[in-house]
Amino acid sequence: MYYMGFGYREAYTLPIWQRVWFIERINEEFKRAAENNANVSRAAHDNTPDQRAMSGHARSQVPANLRRFT
Repeated sequence: MYYMGFGYREAYTLPIWQRVWFIERINEEFKRAAENNANVSRAAHDNTPDQRAMSGHARSQVPANLRRFT
């Protein structure tokens, strides 16, 4: 297993206080990533046409791939 530049042997030979610090730091990063992903997915659900219309953010122009050229 290889994470943050440490292989198993390097992680095993670290002093205990450094191992604990790295584990806490990794946990913080995972929590931040989970919060960011939750915020992004919440925002993605608000991007439906009905939600945009109710919030007053309706598209002013039809997307290019849906326009008809006649």
